[in-house]
Amino acid sequence: MTPIKIPSIALDAIGPEMVLTATAMVLLMIEVFADKKGRDHLGYIALGGSVLAGALAYKLSGVSVTTFGGLYVVDNFSTFFKIIFMISAGLTALISVKYAQDEGINHGEYYAMILFATVGMCVMASARDLITIFMGVEVMSIALYVLAGMTRTREVSNEASLKYFILGAFSSGFLLYGMALVYGATGTTQLQAIGKAAGLLTGNPMFIAGAVMMTIGFAFKVAAVPFHMWTPDVYQGSPAPVTAFMSTGPKAAAFAAFLRVFAEAFPAMKEDWWVIIWSLAVLTMTMGNVVALVQNDVKRMLAYSSIAHAGYILVGLAVASPAGSSGAAFYLLVYAFMNIGAFALLIVAAGKGERTTTYQDFSGMGRRSPLTALALTIMVFSLAGIPPTAGFAGKFYLFMSALEKGFVWLAVIAVINSVVSVFYYLKLVVYMYMRDEDGEARPEISVAAPLAVAAVVTVCAVMWLGVMPAKYIDFAKSAFLPF
Repeated sequence: MTPIKIPSIALDAIGPEMVLTATAMVLLMIEVFADKKGRDHLGYIALGGSVLAGALAYKLSGVSVTTFGGLYVVDNFSTFFKIIFMISAGLTALISVKYAQDEGINHGEYYAMILFATVGMCVMASARDLITIFMGVEVMSIALYVLAGMTRTREVSNEASLKYFILGAFSSGFLLYGMALVYGATGTTQLQAIGKAAGLLTGNPMFIAGAVMMTIGFAFKVAAVPFHMWTPDVYQGSPAPVTAFMSTGPKAAAFAAFLRVFAEAFPAMKEDWWVIIWSLAVLTMTMGNVVALVQNDVKRMLAYSSIAHAGYILVGLAVASPAGSSGAAFYLLVYAFMNIGAFALLIVAAGKGERTTTYQDFSGMGRRSPLTALALTIMVFSLAGIPPTAGFAGKFYLFMSALEKGFVWLAVIAVINSVVSVFYYLKLVVYMYMRDEDGEARPEISVAAPLAVAAVVTVCAVMWLGVMPAKYIDFAKSAFLPF
């Protein structure tokens, strides 16, 4: 009788995922046994779990190991993205502490869902098999469906959860059916094996259809036009910390899976699919910026802004080069800090129930709360790509990668769109400093300690990454995938 060969399993490789899972389980247990006052520390426990998991992920820098029978890989690419996920989860937990108490969602399952979604993201970044990718997508997505509707007493939150669930399931169907067609054409689900077979299947209709359907599935997850329909309503209806989380961590995870699949499974199709990605990038950044111009609600403006930023990141995928891949990765790191920082300050201004989120509601903030207004100004400057902020450094490196590969028109269109975005970002600054309050005087803005810490961290990160980006760009370069 032939002995069964058991594939080696490196538990160190999934250390961050195990820490996140254990922390989430602890949070659920505390919810059962702790009294109402004891739940005030749940956010700090989630933050601690995220920091520890991030430290374990960073410890794996420079390590390259494939485990679980070739289904899972730890390399600089996955490590870089996992650090982004931990930053996103940790900052979201921090800005949720006071918000969750005010909105009545200060429960263990709220923070547990954030951590479970992060586990799914980690799986997506390390997956080297189509089945593993889909498992990661579903773990992440199911947690996000719950988080979107966490404020059950608000109709817009229930609507956001339902829309996200229906359209998310629809997109998952496209993704899974595309994977099934690729498997049918190649006879394997492992990315590198698919890549070896792809050279002989570039004209195979089943293989092409599978690749196109997988592209549609990933395009939905990154909110690329025309698969962005869910984004504005879901982002606006979800609790503000959840919106901050969805627009950073899950977006980065979707791009990580997108990059790995096309770099390892479909490199033979590079000459064909760059046209599709080029078109998606132009449509996404243009549509996002143009529609953001006419928004009156700041939270909805940030939702369309998130779509536009997805278009900028798609530039890196369209370039299909080491510089493009690392440029996209670095920009996602920058975007995590500046977007979560913007939403943290939005929470401060919006008040309980998020009742004051229009541009007019920010009138006079520069006088009522100068430090809050200054921090928000730095965030919108970074989102607009104004030096010396991190947003400028990220866009410069990303757009230069397009120029280096001869994608001149793509870079020009990206720069024009970035200039257009300055209008609606600076509109917020104008209201804060140059418009008087309408009607009754608004009360002084009170900033809770956790939100203040998150604001300081994000402001410092945005300025530091803008002034001294070299070390982090080099880290992103070490994380590129060869196309």
